[in-house]
Amino acid sequence: MLKRLSLLLLIVASVACEPFDLAKKNFPVCAKPTAGIGFTSDRLDVTFFLDNPQGDIGIVGWDPGDGKGKNRVGTRVTYNYEKAGAYTVTLVLVNSCDDTFTTTRKITVTN
Repeated sequence: MLKRLSLLLLIVASVACEPFDLAKKNFPVCAKPTAGIGFTSDRLDVTFFLDNPQGDIGIVGWDPGDGKGKNRVGTRVTYNYEKAGAYTVTLVLVNSCDDTFTTTRKITVTN
């Protein structure tokens, strides 16, 4: 019985598992993303966009800086501020290699 079990384990181990070969794995190759924050404004309505984008860009996230409009996603987003004032806008870029780039820009919104 012990011989059969040993033989079965040997067969399963040799057939079921392939040795790990790092050369066979495909890893993504990415250029780190970068961009500036561009914007146009029409009173309290502000459109944000990527200024001089470079590298591989996957996800683009925006925080307009007023504490209410977090998690805006897209290369171009329009946001309506409730009141005039100075705000620090944050842009976060992430690519498929999980490289992250974050930048901020201070803007002033008028009505």
